[in-house]
Amino acid sequence: MKKIIFLLLIPVMVSAQKNYSDQLDKYALAQMNVKGFSGAVLVMQKNKVLLKKAYGLADREWNIANTTDTKFRIGSITKQFTAACILQLIEQGKLNLDDKLSKFIPGFPKGDSVTLHMLLNHTSGIASYTDQTDFIKVATQTFSNDSMISFFKSRPYNFSPGSKFQYNNSGFFLLGYIIEKVSGQSYENYLRAHILDKLGMMNTGADKLDSILPMRARGYSKVKSKYVNADFISLAWPFSAGILYSTVDDMYKWDRALYGTSVIFSSSKQKMVTPGKSNYGYGIVIDSLENHLRIWHNGGIPGFVSNISRYVNDDVCIIVLSNDDFNADGVANGLAGIVFDMPVEFPYIHKEIKIDPAILDRYLGKYNAFLTLEVIKKEGKLYRHRDGTPDIELKPESETKFFYADDSDRQLEFEIDKTGKVTKIWFINNGQRGEMKKVQ
Repeated sequence: MKKIIFLLLIPVMVSAQKNYSDQLDKYALAQMNVKGFSGAVLVMQKNKVLLKKAYGLADREWNIANTTDTKFRIGSITKQFTAACILQLIEQGKLNLDDKLSKFIPGFPKGDSVTLHMLLNHTSGIASYTDQTDFIKVATQTFSNDSMISFFKSRPYNFSPGSKFQYNNSGFFLLGYIIEKVSGQSYENYLRAHILDKLGMMNTGADKLDSILPMRARGYSKVKSKYVNADFISLAWPFSAGILYSTVDDMYKWDRALYGTSVIFSSSKQKMVTPGKSNYGYGIVIDSLENHLRIWHNGGIPGFVSNISRYVNDDVCIIVLSNDDFNADGVANGLAGIVFDMPVEFPYIHKEIKIDPAILDRYLGKYNAFLTLEVIKKEGKLYRHRDGTPDIELKPESETKFFYADDSDRQLEFEIDKTGKVTKIWFINNGQRGEMKKVQ
């Protein structure tokens, strides 16, 4: 046992490996043993299982382990299903992407300027209820849909409808309201009849606090390295923006369905995955990991985080469902890196060492890749500086590698030549390495 722990404390780099299943499992185990990951993982390639395994505990009080059949809240991954429901209703001739919000909610401020298209791709500008400072006062209470809409509808718009992108839970709440109004069914019943039952997703549904749901995981948060029960939230609020629970197997059924036309037509699917502002489609993000096209989304709700990443050109699907507020995106990206033979750094415990303060000056400056950051020095220590955010101390674990002091599992690694000049810098985030160039 001591040998296993010792190995986990040392940074391990993975590139091309023949036994992908073994490496994927070792990576997930390291995430559990070092970072505390708890949840279930499914990695599929061309309909072949590379990894299907659960980690950690579904119930910490009763010491009950997670399994691959455990049901987790998936948060905002719900938005994909809501988008598909809207597209189905459009196919049925009951809706149009250009329909105005005022058609369904007369008197909604600027409702004549907001379309279904804008609600689907987060460009409506409507105030998102989860961003409001007073949301915490009502988050535990259950109201009617009309009352919840009243909570945010009269608040100032963030921008003119259609002009910008800003992630927006209010928009998808309104879409669920519209689904109910147009279909004559509850959101849950419509989803069950037209998608979940059709795909055999019997372990997916709208979570209810008063129901007995076999195999349901409890949600946890970490406070100063100790687990606590997650904050309570009324599930009336997430609604069509984030109310669903699911399993890794059911989420893979969803992945398979999106390759065909059993849920929505090809033309509707094309609209769903067409990148809008900030590469957002309809309940889906479209980007790439290196050169691998990725269609994905994550989810977060108190006590749970999730990620489904579909690499459609490679026929690879990675699903991470977790019952704590661990970084599911980082785990999903690390697993993808292993599948695609990219360098992946296994998680390890970072230990600060003492180095000569005189060498710190060589690292000062601005660096850029997908973001710009500046390395500065204060009182003989290095800090990461970004405008508009607090400075974060960079603690040395070697003379050339520094880790963020906020326990976010981010590091900066500097490559230097014989003269001590920086030739390259690596930004490492949850094991993923990205090169940054010095710009100043």
